[in-house]
Amino acid sequence: MNAPVLLAVAHGTSHPPGVATLHALMEQVRELAPELLVELAFVDHEPPSVTGALRRFADEGKPVATLPLLLTAASHSKGDIAGAVRIARDSGLVVDYGRPLGPDPLLLDALTDRVREAGAGPSTALVLASAGADDPDANAEIWRAARLFWEYRRAEAPVEVAYAGATRPSVTEAVDRLHRLGHDDVLVVPYFLAPGRLPGAVRRDALAAGARVAEVLGAHPSVARLILERYTEAVGRSVLMNCDTCQYRSPWPGREKRVGQLQQPHTHPADVSRG
Repeated sequence: MNAPVLLAVAHGTSHPPGVATLHALMEQVRELAPELLVELAFVDHEPPSVTGALRRFADEGKPVATLPLLLTAASHSKGDIAGAVRIARDSGLVVDYGRPLGPDPLLLDALTDRVREAGAGPSTALVLASAGADDPDANAEIWRAARLFWEYRRAEAPVEVAYAGATRPSVTEAVDRLHRLGHDDVLVVPYFLAPGRLPGAVRRDALAAGARVAEVLGAHPSVARLILERYTEAVGRSVLMNCDTCQYRSPWPGREKRVGQLQQPHTHPADVSRG
């Protein structure tokens, strides 16, 4: 049997530079593994949808390794993409499912480069700003990533956390806290793969709060290498995740009904147009 298709699934954005960045990242993956068929799909906004891509590979009789091109395990990886994979498997398609990208030392490599490019020094306080989610486990992962990044940098200045939405602290609150703690030089580091609406909001709020802003992770070689590592895990059936605090396994207050919930894929505009 041929090697499974590497199907990377991003959130998707209506922001053309964001789509171009994701395609550039996939091109780096192809350069690293020219023997693989590497494709990109989206949960929302941009075609193809996950369901549409999986249907095409089913029609072509190709096995697939579906990888969430996401930094944390949240609703898209646990629900939307997982649901589409489940339905595809029920129809007979051979589909492996990998884990999200972060946190990982290769992501810390990429973050280090973005911070260095922004001119940060050892005394520069950082704010790692992510999207935010309606999932306690996913939000906690950002704090873990921030702590790991602080350990990785070995700098005296702190690494704080902020969210663009869904929960707190906001970017404005995080920057203000660092200023009140006496840190005059603050750099907000967007924890996103590509530019889009939320990274744009992070940039706007950071500048308004008196901080500098780094670039998104983007098409960084370390991110491309990490995607291939996740692919190898998936096809080798060696995907290991710590899911003990996932809202679909642990009864979080106000979310008790989500435990054991059957996951369904997100409705993508491309799937609706199919009729």
